[in-house]
Amino acid sequence: MRLNIGVIFGGKSVEHEISIISAIEAMANIDDNKYKVVPIYIDKDNTWYYGEHLKDILHYRDIDLVKRYAKKVSLVKRGKSFILESQGFFKKNICVIDMVIPLGHGAYLEDGSLQGYLNMLGVPFTGSNVLASAIGQDKVIQKQLLEKHGIPVCKYVWFYDYEFEKNRKDVLQKIETLNYPLYVKPSSLGSSIGISVVKDEKELLKAIREAIIFDTKIIVEEKVANVKEANISVLGNYEKQTVSEIEEINTNDEFYSFKEKYVEGYSKLCKKDEKANPLVSKEMMEDMKTYAVNTFKVINASGVARIDFLIDDKDKKIFVNEINTIPGDLSSYLWLAKKMKPDELIENLIQIAIRGENKKNEKVYAFPGNLLEKYDILDGKKLNKEKNKDK
Repeated sequence: MRLNIGVIFGGKSVEHEISIISAIEAMANIDDNKYKVVPIYIDKDNTWYYGEHLKDILHYRDIDLVKRYAKKVSLVKRGKSFILESQGFFKKNICVIDMVIPLGHGAYLEDGSLQGYLNMLGVPFTGSNVLASAIGQDKVIQKQLLEKHGIPVCKYVWFYDYEFEKNRKDVLQKIETLNYPLYVKPSSLGSSIGISVVKDEKELLKAIREAIIFDTKIIVEEKVANVKEANISVLGNYEKQTVSEIEEINTNDEFYSFKEKYVEGYSKLCKKDEKANPLVSKEMMEDMKTYAVNTFKVINASGVARIDFLIDDKDKKIFVNEINTIPGDLSSYLWLAKKMKPDELIENLIQIAIRGENKKNEKVYAFPGNLLEKYDILDGKKLNKEKNKDK
């Protein structure tokens, strides 16, 4: 019997369209012999939709048309089953959902919000848990954790939007501890959205105002000199991890921009037998893989993640930039060099989730019975039923 796999994507996020692309790619690579794909699209108003046509990327040229021919749905628990049901006065069961693959990027679908909802229902899902997802989305908390565990990160400061509005002088003094040029970033976004590189205070103020549009928490980092960018994907859970080959980013902009990530291709894989000059030495490659695995383990990630690196090409210094707990296209291109096809990667994700669910079911989360049955709710005193009977 095939499992019904609900693929949830879209969402109220500035990375909405990127999520659609990732989901379409993933759904096309799920083994039809073992699983039935159930596409669940969430629009920018957080309304959920189901329809077989949601698997076709061409339909998303007109989102209104996509929604017109889709059913509004909810994911609910009925007994021990998880049901995708239609909304409206006469609700109908569409199908049972056995497992969910969250494929959202950014707010609500990647930051732990969706994971929390699925966790409360009890629906098994692939990828990281609530806490790891939240940490993966918050660059400030993430860097603080990595620093604590001796994983190198760029020098940075951070502040809230209200601090900038009310105490701009104090914020600027904090930033003065860094050396220009600087990156200014929203703390909780991905896909290079809202990021600026600045060379002086005038550009800094403009960049901060831009970042505040997207987030309440802003991070400012020193730009790495002679910078090269590279990525590694990690697959596994807290017990076992496997790393992909290293991807070198060849960028024409001052950083790997949204346009270069999703409109143009600017990368190559650093293979051990590659004759061309590699980005880093074999020793540095091993260091990067170690940092990638340690980053994955520190936040307790699961499934597949991508760790992004910044490298000072002159001084040969390595910095972890961030971890993405639901990377674009699930980083499937990074695993091809390891002879792992996209369908095999997704199969691994599902099997990791199944093992995780089995492990979870072995733990105690609630005590049987009712500890309050012998307590008087009105005065909080324990009832002595025998004495009460005598009276």
